Amino acid sequence: MKKLISLLLILVLAVGLFSGCAKNTDETVTETTGANGATEATKPATDKTLRIAVDVDLPSVDPNVATDGLSFDVIASMIEGLYSVDEAGNLIPALATDYTVSEDGLTYTFNLRDAQWSNGTPVTANDFVYGWRRLVDPATASEYSFIAEVAGVVNAAAVTAGEKPLTDLGVVAKDDKTLVVTLDRTVPYFLSLTAFAPFFPLNEAFVTEKGADFAQSPEGLIANGPYVMTEWNKGYGFKLVKNETYYDAAAVEIGAIDYRVIKDPQTSALQFDSNELDVVKLTAELVDNYKDNPAYTQINASYVWYASLNNEDPIFSNLNARKAFQHAVNKDNIVANILNDGSTVANYIVPTGLATGPDGKDFRETSKNEYGTYDVEAAQKYWETAKAELGITETNIEILFDDSETVKKMAEFIQAELEANLPGLTVSLKAQPKKNRLEIMREGDFQVGLTRWGPDYADPLTYLDLFLTDGPSNTPKFANAKYDELVTASSTTLAADAAGRWEAMKEAEDILLEQFAGIAPLYQAGYSYLINPKVTGIEPHAIGIPFIYKNVKIAD
Repeated sequence: MKKLISLLLILVLAVGLFSGCAKNTDETVTETTGANGATEATKPATDKTLRIAVDVDLPSVDPNVATDGLSFDVIASMIEGLYSVDEAGNLIPALATDYTVSEDGLTYTFNLRDAQWSNGTPVTANDFVYGWRRLVDPATASEYSFIAEVAGVVNAAAVTAGEKPLTDLGVVAKDDKTLVVTLDRTVPYFLSLTAFAPFFPLNEAFVTEKGADFAQSPEGLIANGPYVMTEWNKGYGFKLVKNETYYDAAAVEIGAIDYRVIKDPQTSALQFDSNELDVVKLTAELVDNYKDNPAYTQINASYVWYASLNNEDPIFSNLNARKAFQHAVNKDNIVANILNDGSTVANYIVPTGLATGPDGKDFRETSKNEYGTYDVEAAQKYWETAKAELGITETNIEILFDDSETVKKMAEFIQAELEANLPGLTVSLKAQPKKNRLEIMREGDFQVGLTRWGPDYADPLTYLDLFLTDGPSNTPKFANAKYDELVTASSTTLAADAAGRWEAMKEAEDILLEQFAGIAPLYQAGYSYLINPKVTGIEPHAIGIPFIYKNVKIAD
């Protein structure tokens, strides 16, 4: 199945720089212990440490394997690609100093700056060739392999499908400092994708040497960016320290970023109050306690949470069972009482504020916004029909979810709603570390999974292409020929028809959510944080890499 592109994308959406309020205690970073091949006993120019609480362990630091925001944050702190983005979301050169593009818009030639990996090896154009080939290599089985076709790279689809060799991918090293990328169509947003982690370079010799140990520990990681990883105590936390071999090391003003896995939000808040943490995400029950605190900061996001209903499960293969689930949960209660952080109810999959259409209006402004609204009467009607069609009077289902405290509370609320509103249904819960939950959903060994998706680029297709038949991220196993036709046409035959393309994507969303109820949308995320007042330069972004930490400063 051909993946998707749009000729009308906004390059990058972003929210602005933010800062907050508390104090920071300096910590001395004394050595890298040889991790990443960095110089032994490296002492950064500054000993200031940014201390961040996270409620899940780090799922992956492999650019070709990672699929979640935390992983992308950490990867982007260690590796840079051709381009990056500034605090306003504008593209800025990273490892590329500049580029030229052919008259037909199909050939990009990038000139690379002098840079090196943390083991002293120069960064070359071959590192990009290897990284991009590894992304589409069927042996890698990357969930993000499709993004190379989204970017329009020649032969990306055929290579991913195993129909052509890796060497046929449209990326070559003219010499060590010159990278040439060939596209199969003009893609105006191509450059913006080069700032996204799947398109980062990788050092082939290092990855090959580490084999199965690559990206599994600090010793299995290499960096060319602002920081290198020196500690990773899985389940407890990990630490990045300033990379003194980074080409722009002079611009990095802090010595380390210390991530601490704390699943109890109350504990995180207390540690913030006692100056043990600088960045803490608040949960609903804590927001009201801090709303008037100068540390309180709210961030809007484009992540949409939804219940992935396994369309191949004996229960959720039934359309009416899926529709019953859609209407049985009071989402207003979730955002108001469980989250209370600026999140809003999502009766859609394409988020508000993602992209503007040819009419100059946001996609949501002119689309239907009532998919899966809370309606107990409708839910019960669908449920009774489903039970009759399935030949049952009662049944059990299991909800799979991340083991963070907030998601657990949401799962428990959904459990109560379903059991109260759908007679004869018993719901059990299965909490798993996020990495395990993702693996279970990829394997299809679940009934209902609570999950989310954040945009990779500023177009509705970044959500709609998730649910193409046999798509790598299509965890509900939704399959509909008309849906596939509309979504594919939005990047091919309708690419030059702006209005027609927009209508096709609206119709596709309607098929997914109304006609076939493939998933059950829940909410669009907003986040509430406490931020140290001495900390500035944390850059949140609505698309691609959620947070960039290169420019963090901590005042004395």
